[in-house]
Amino acid sequence: MRQGAETHARIRREAMRLFVARGVDAVSMRDIAEAAGVRPSTLYVHWPSREALIAELFASGYAEYGRRIAEVAEPEAPFRQRFAQIVRLICRLEAEDETLFTFLLLSQHRQLGQIPANEVTPIEIIQRAVAAAMADGDIPPGDPALVTAALVGIVLQAATFHVYRRIHKGLIEMADELVVLCMKVLAP
Repeated sequence: MRQGAETHARIRREAMRLFVARGVDAVSMRDIAEAAGVRPSTLYVHWPSREALIAELFASGYAEYGRRIAEVAEPEAPFRQRFAQIVRLICRLEAEDETLFTFLLLSQHRQLGQIPANEVTPIEIIQRAVAAAMADGDIPPGDPALVTAALVGIVLQAATFHVYRRIHKGLIEMADELVVLCMKVLAP
């Protein structure tokens, strides 16, 4: 990795860490520069603004999660089995990189509106799988968007409770329980 790429990656990591620790609105470009060990002007070489940095961090992390979820959502296994794998993957994502996971979770409401309409997102991947499972008779019929919201809500609300210390176990420790709760939503 060349020095510019290393600096870019260090800035991204430190920015995300600060955004999670303090909240997006409480972190300035100067704070990020100091944490990354660079001059504030260096940040502007990579991003025109703090908002552009935040948007890039969110878009790239969200796209990566989408790619990983798509790999699990597509195989020919029955829907309930695939969805259990998706839940377990989401739990692993939190365990693999808690900072990225928490950043995406806490900044989603601010950033989701900026994702282009033609971008395939993790939610859209799950909703397509839900709609296909309904069409195939694997799960009861209904509104795919509403069922997706219920399923994703179970997992993401548990993650939010974990971030705010209302639940003390990590998602990976709750994976089996979360799968059981999601399966109740899918029950006929």
